[in-house]
Amino acid sequence: MNISIVYESKYGNGKQAMMYLENILRKKGYSMQLMSIHEIKPHSLPESDLYIFSAPNAFGKIVRSMRKFLEKIEIKNSSAQYILVNTCLNPSSSQDKGLEQMEEILTKKNISKLSEGLKLKVMAMKGPLETEYEKKLDEFVQTIQSSLKM
Repeated sequence: MNISIVYESKYGNGKQAMMYLENILRKKGYSMQLMSIHEIKPHSLPESDLYIFSAPNAFGKIVRSMRKFLEKIEIKNSSAQYILVNTCLNPSSSQDKGLEQMEEILTKKNISKLSEGLKLKVMAMKGPLETEYEKKLDEFVQTIQSSLKM
């Protein structure tokens, strides 16, 4: 199983979380690729079985750079799936629409959703991540594995 993690990280919180997630998944035996949206062009995404897209919110919405990136991506593998991660100040707020916005964009692409996404709380605009973020990501890996039926 080939997994690509594609992230945007304004202050390093999303990158930190995705590096941790990559490490866990690699230890579980998955073939992993981790890349920032600034390192890759949307039309040249590597072919993967699962894409994990991660982005921060700005004022309850996905950051513009990730929105534009997702709008331009081309998925070549028709059986590929995705799952989302969002870093935000107030994940329980009804105003927080980052995951929903990413999902709305991806429903128009040749890709299906694996499972519900994950919201990670940042304690202030520039971080740090909540103290329990590693535990949440460990549980997220369990969700991914059970959804993949592995």
